[in-house]
Amino acid sequence: MDFYTAAIIVIGISTVGSLVRVVIGPTIWDRMLGVGLGASKITLGVIITSLSIDESYILDLALLFSILGFLVTVLLARFVERRGAL
Repeated sequence: MDFYTAAIIVIGISTVGSLVRVVIGPTIWDRMLGVGLGASKITLGVIITSLSIDESYILDLALLFSILGFLVTVLLARFVERRGAL
């Protein structure tokens, strides 16, 4: 097993952990933190995949994931701020 495969496995396990926080988080803020962490880890997984197969065009997909993760986090924060807890 090479470094890239081991890194993808570790990131996948930690992504599942952060998504568990989204599902069972006691507060909405824990759930928002889990969404942000999940988006960051998925972006990191796409970057490592791009490095492992040596294709630079996949980095555009990583940029898209990071922008979408940021927008989801900001929109969820604004929704909670205006309406209160879900």
